[in-house]
Amino acid sequence: MLVGSMAEKVLVPVDGSEMMERTVKYACDHAKMKGGTMTLLHVVALPISVESTVPMDYKPLERAGEKILKSAREFAEEQGCKAATLMVTEYGNPGHAIAKIAGEKGFTLIVIHARGHSVVEKFLLGSVCDTVVHRSPVPVIVLRP
Repeated sequence: MLVGSMAEKVLVPVDGSEMMERTVKYACDHAKMKGGTMTLLHVVALPISVESTVPMDYKPLERAGEKILKSAREFAEEQGCKAATLMVTEYGNPGHAIAKIAGEKGFTLIVIHARGHSVVEKFLLGSVCDTVVHRSPVPVIVLRP
């Protein structure tokens, strides 16, 4: 089978930001065009500094993640796409988890949005999108703000 004729298995990281609906719509249109499937992923990102030293209640963060996934899934359905959902809790930059999941679960494409951080913000905060682009084992489509 030719690579161009394979159905896409699209991973769409969602974060509840203003760009989320645009990203989900793009991914949905792409998946429909390619006869593929779409999975919405939310990564609950925990600060590395509390990894082993401070007990932390993650439940509020996970509940917020569930709401983000529900909203994204409902929006995808309005666009005519059924979307699976997945939530993981990881320490540090969510980009590492996104790239890892893409490889482990056999996704063929990641559709993600860039937030448009300045160079200083990217240096200080790290960029999820930048990490995904540089670590992903599959192609990545980046939507600019």
